[in-house]
Amino acid sequence: MTAMGSPRVRRTTQQLQRAITSGRWPVNTKIPNEAELAAELGVGRSTIREAVRSLAHLGMLEPAPGRGTFVRSLNPVHGVLADFAAEHSWPDILAVRRALEVQAAALAARRADQAGIERLRAAHALDTENGSPAECLRSPGQFHATIIELAENQLLAELYSGLMSVLRKGLRSGAVRNGLDDARRRRDHEALLAAISANNPTAAAALAASHADEDLVVG
Repeated sequence: MTAMGSPRVRRTTQQLQRAITSGRWPVNTKIPNEAELAAELGVGRSTIREAVRSLAHLGMLEPAPGRGTFVRSLNPVHGVLADFAAEHSWPDILAVRRALEVQAAALAARRADQAGIERLRAAHALDTENGSPAECLRSPGQFHATIIELAENQLLAELYSGLMSVLRKGLRSGAVRNGLDDARRRRDHEALLAAISANNPTAAAALAASHADEDLVVG
């Protein structure tokens, strides 16, 4: 029996998966490091490594060398969606990403309560600190991720997560690049934050559309 199929690895994989699906580690947040998880679960670091590799294969986790491992999906369908999206052209992928962000912005403007708006403000501040949009997409880009969360539509969230996985690879390879400088990006996000805070779905959708048209472009 391979290490991947050992009872200990399977049990550890299930424990990590439960931590993700329970919301302990939300989408686009970083999980504890290998040593911390090994100590918490009482297993060796090699067992953690294999379990993380299994969940990465399913699209639920994404290791980012030098930065840690991030949650990318609450269920394994993300990996299937990412593989499917990768078969299509970059213009088509960007067009679908635009459609999802426009719909998410409108839904967030209708549904976000004050606590959600405060989370969006905090995410905007975090992305501003992190610097370039390329780094945010890789690391994870909490502003857009929080809008997706505030839309309260799980199917939309899974579709978006799959597309983001493909787009991160496109950014790393140069097939996709950033079309906006940091100052313009901040202004766009501030305007979108204001529209969602004002519960104005029409304005939020229009701002999301104009931002997405220039935010990422084919390299």
